[in-house]
Amino acid sequence: MPAGGGIAVSPPVNAEAATPRSEQESGLSVVTASQQAGPGAVVAGFGLIAVGAVGGWLIWRSGASAAKIQPEDTTGVFLTLLVFAAAVERILEPFSRWLPGRAAEAALSRTVADVTSRADGPTDADRGAVAAATAKVARAKANRTIVAWGLASGLATVASSAGGFYVLHAVAGGDWNGVAVWVDAVVTGVMVGSGTKPLHDLITRAQNGPPSA
Repeated sequence: MPAGGGIAVSPPVNAEAATPRSEQESGLSVVTASQQAGPGAVVAGFGLIAVGAVGGWLIWRSGASAAKIQPEDTTGVFLTLLVFAAAVERILEPFSRWLPGRAAEAALSRTVADVTSRADGPTDADRGAVAAATAKVARAKANRTIVAWGLASGLATVASSAGGFYVLHAVAGGDWNGVAVWVDAVVTGVMVGSGTKPLHDLITRAQNGPPSA
């Protein structure tokens, strides 16, 4: 137990710490260790990709796909993927509030506020409540990551099929027919969906500016 009667939830190695200022002032340390996503989130993520694959196939089957986009070189392919991922990330940003995790984070904040407001200091039950709420936040964040990946990948698959950008065909050349176009749309969608999270972090850091010394 740390000095001053605070609560410490010890993380494993390489865990990600996130301690608000109010918690630091009260001696309370809340650290969220990474956890695996639940089976429901995994099923939902791959289900969203499957829906996108069906949508891409229907667009290709109907002949509504645009002409293939064929960048001149691999640099053009990379830049197109970057723009594609940025567009998908921005489109999904307003909907992030409905993804898993918000309720768990709010519950953790309420629990921490209740514990830190106690004049007589935290009890063992309080420590257990904070630890349980912290674990729920970690699980919720893992679930949100998987669901967001599936949603972004499914949307990007449909956009790939409709817009005519297929990463394998773009790299191999317009005459390459190694895989069906709609399959390439799924591959492109997964690549774009997998790139939205690091791209989101990069955009957020750029908007927030360099960290203060």
